[in-house]
Amino acid sequence: MPERSEASLGDAKRLVVMAHFDPDGLVAPHVRRQIEAWRRLSVRIIVVSTAVLVDEARQWLATHAELIQRENYGYDFLSYQEGLAAGGDLTAYRDVVICNDTFVGPLRPYEAVFADMADRDADFWGMARCNRRKPHVQSYFAVFRPQVVASTAFRDFWSQVAPLASRGAVIRRYEVGMSVRLRKAGFRFTSYFRESRRERLMGRLRVVWWVLHRPPSKRPGRRLTKLWEDAHEPWNPAAAMADSALDDARFPLVKIDTLRHDPYGLNAGKLLALCELAYPSEFEGVRDYLVRTASRYPTRKGEGLRGTPWWLKPLRPLVSYRR
Repeated sequence: MPERSEASLGDAKRLVVMAHFDPDGLVAPHVRRQIEAWRRLSVRIIVVSTAVLVDEARQWLATHAELIQRENYGYDFLSYQEGLAAGGDLTAYRDVVICNDTFVGPLRPYEAVFADMADRDADFWGMARCNRRKPHVQSYFAVFRPQVVASTAFRDFWSQVAPLASRGAVIRRYEVGMSVRLRKAGFRFTSYFRESRRERLMGRLRVVWWVLHRPPSKRPGRRLTKLWEDAHEPWNPAAAMADSALDDARFPLVKIDTLRHDPYGLNAGKLLALCELAYPSEFEGVRDYLVRTASRYPTRKGEGLRGTPWWLKPLRPLVSYRR
């Protein structure tokens, strides 16, 4: 059962279920700031942690949220499942939110974000829309309105969540699958961040840049075909559009994985430095966190990039992260 605190009492208008993990059993500064930002929005917040928490971290979380601890197996959807089950009557809330601790933010107050979304004609929404595989909201931040949480489609989806062996399987079945199932049930979705025409062009250029840095196909006869297919793949906005955070926080968060792995090869070190200048309070401690946890999060197999060949280097300023 969750440990209840004053943060969970009163007239909570929203339920927030946050998945948490830290390899050292800590609560990093950017995670604490996110939880404190939620508390200012009149929410009931349930944190489901798979970390072996040190005493100070456990006490801090139990004071600022309802804390559930579970064993570290599976992925965030199992934590979401357990937190939602502890939430009771989900239809009693204006919004039900699932999120995790894998980003720095909000860079714009949650009050402003939810006010902007209040009149959007949608049943559920995310911070960003991703079109990879199939259109979906990304599960590090998703919001469901009462008509969704009251539906059979929503309840059935969460009742069927079970441990899966790989991150890719979780993305296909649960992250993408959740949006697919809800859309089939007739629900509409949207996203807070909306790409401009210029950003869509930049997204395509950045995908091409990424493709030119990927290791070549092991099948020589497939190399040109594979290059063509990959160059037309939809981008992940959390990485490809990450510098929109510097545009008056139009994208009001920055993913830790983007800073850690630089998945498109766009100079994440520069992005971090720019964010530290633009948002010194929000990014305090983030660099230290990246250093502390670096050895626990190596680049995933198949996601490493090659160095930039000499003939491409003059084009780097056209695609790299910038203000």
